[in-house]
Amino acid sequence: MVELIFIPQKLVEKVWIKVEPDVKSALERSGQYANSNHIKQHCLKNEMQLWILWNKENKDKKYYGVVITEVIQRPLIKVLNIRIMVGNNRENWQHYISIIEDFAKQNGCDKMELIARPGWERVLKQFNYTKSHVVLDKNL
Repeated sequence: MVELIFIPQKLVEKVWIKVEPDVKSALERSGQYANSNHIKQHCLKNEMQLWILWNKENKDKKYYGVVITEVIQRPLIKVLNIRIMVGNNRENWQHYISIIEDFAKQNGCDKMELIARPGWERVLKQFNYTKSHVVLDKNL
């Protein structure tokens, strides 16, 4: 069974080799606002949180994907932003968004947010996420 596992700051280095290819790939598809080392450094400083999708019951301990979150304090609200959410066999783990929501609540967040590719709108609708904005961009 695939599980979503929070990786404590002290274990980020140990796990990074496994998640880095997916982090790089996600950043390449997201306008390259950062590179994987930037994200790693934020996780090491506990400014972002690292989660992995993992099957502990599988004898090979199969890796399925990665989630990177960030708690952001805005002037009037605190939000948990899902910066990266990518992996294989999404149907086996997409429901774990509730674990991330619980984490957000435990950290005093008022709201969840993510900027995502269009397909995530369809996936997250079943978990009561709504489209509030559209991000358009252009490379200069």
